[in-house]
Amino acid sequence: MTTAVLAHRADLPRQKARSASAAASPAGGVGGRSIAEIVTMHCEGVLAPMGVIVEFLDAQVGTWQYSLDDGESWRTIRTDLINRPGHMGLALERAARLRVLPFGGGARSGARIVFHAAQRAPGEGNGSYRAYAPDDRGDAAHSITLVLGLGAINGMPPAVAASRPRNKRALAAQRCAA
Repeated sequence: MTTAVLAHRADLPRQKARSASAAASPAGGVGGRSIAEIVTMHCEGVLAPMGVIVEFLDAQVGTWQYSLDDGESWRTIRTDLINRPGHMGLALERAARLRVLPFGGGARSGARIVFHAAQRAPGEGNGSYRAYAPDDRGDAAHSITLVLGLGAINGMPPAVAASRPRNKRALAAQRCAA
């Protein structure tokens, strides 16, 4: 079995982890990314037209969740099922969204994800835990390991435009106007 390691560390340094309560609102930048976005952005040349089977998620960084309805509702991923020895994975279609709610006070800013392309569409089994064959996979279905920053998984928070006074006079004028 071949494992490709792709590490994108552009957003890893100096990124602070947010608490789970601060991360709970989608407007806070944790609307997650679809499986298709993650594969397209971080796995050039990898085709996963049927979806993926998630083999491992870094449980030390926070609580992992997935959504099958474009972020309307989220389900917690049982990392205890997929991270143990054996061959159990979480089947997700390309449209499913993935996110991680970081543990409060954590200094970890990146997480490891291991998955492989699904051999057939999950269909009714989208979002289900299923056994997968470790060696009986086609060339396109080898395990892929990504090390991504939380922003690459959750999406970046929207930019907030705020005017800022440039000098003492402007600051005084702003105080008088308020």
